[in-house]
Amino acid sequence: REIDIRGAFRFSTEFDDAIELLAAGLAIEPIITGVHPVTDARLAFDLAGDRRMSSKVLLDFTGTGR
Repeated sequence: REIDIRGAFRFSTEFDDAIELLAAGLAIEPIITGVHPVTDARLAFDLAGDRRMSSKVLLDFTGTGR
């Protein structure tokens, strides 16, 4: 009944690099396929799961749409 727990760190400096790029004005709009209200999450996840149809699909939690 022994249990081995193993961990891994996937990211190190990537978040810092990404924040610096965004702060410098990197244009990310070209890779965003769509922004969907959270009420359409199922549709958004289906779209995100189809690599032929999408790149980056975002959920909007504000309810304002985009």
